[in-house]
Amino acid sequence: MAISFGDNLDKSFAYTNGAFKKFSGWFILIILSAIIYGATFAMVFALIAFLVGIFMAFPPMDAQLINTVDTVTGMSYVETMSYTAGADAMLSGLLIGGMLILMLAATIVMLLASFFLSGFILRVYRGEELNFKSPGKMFWQGIVYFVIVCIYMIPYSIVSELLMYGPIWNTGYLIITGCINIFLCILSTILAINAGIRYAKEGKFSAAFQIGKLCSIISNIGWLRYLGHLILFMIIIGAVQLLLMMIPFIGVLLLVVAVPFISIYQAKFFANLYESGEAL
Repeated sequence: MAISFGDNLDKSFAYTNGAFKKFSGWFILIILSAIIYGATFAMVFALIAFLVGIFMAFPPMDAQLINTVDTVTGMSYVETMSYTAGADAMLSGLLIGGMLILMLAATIVMLLASFFLSGFILRVYRGEELNFKSPGKMFWQGIVYFVIVCIYMIPYSIVSELLMYGPIWNTGYLIITGCINIFLCILSTILAINAGIRYAKEGKFSAAFQIGKLCSIISNIGWLRYLGHLILFMIIIGAVQLLLMMIPFIGVLLLVVAVPFISIYQAKFFANLYESGEAL
């Protein structure tokens, strides 16, 4: 029988608690999580500023029509707006270019930090000693893990994109496509999680795409049972993160500090579930 939800929580906590006492690289993990959060914030800020720049470069048509009609004593209002439009265009051009550079830089920084963190999480999946030895290997494995997840999400991305070309104004169509998207997203997520664990344990890229073996392991657990465990666990983790963020002033800082612990706890939870299904 597959591991129970409560038992998995206890074992995962015991593993994380043991890691907390033995592992000495928490500061590095906290820095990595801070970089990821900071880069994500920079990406969101850059995106908003980019959209503002686009709005400035292409003002609403109504505003352009009004500008061509009104006049100001001593100087044509049209001329004033032409000058202003030229200044706005230059400013918006600088804003758009700057924000594109910021988005690109933030994305690169976030990915680099994520690769290191993902490579570390693979060591949790394997159940080996947690350390930062062989950082180059850890970084490379993090990249491979990222590629594996992306490949598993391709079918969902393609289907969801194609469905957008249908009659999205139709309520029935939206409900049906919404159900399809949710189903594919859940299926891709479950397979991607277990593919990453299998890659970590086998050490081979091809092992992550042994679909039959992955489906067999998940079937031993039970697809609905696995989904139930996944949903309940994410609710618990989400609630913890929300509570931390609600703490005034230092909530975000506490969340950044807690992310490495949560990541290890989550990785061990999924690894335990995988191992229980593999043993059956």
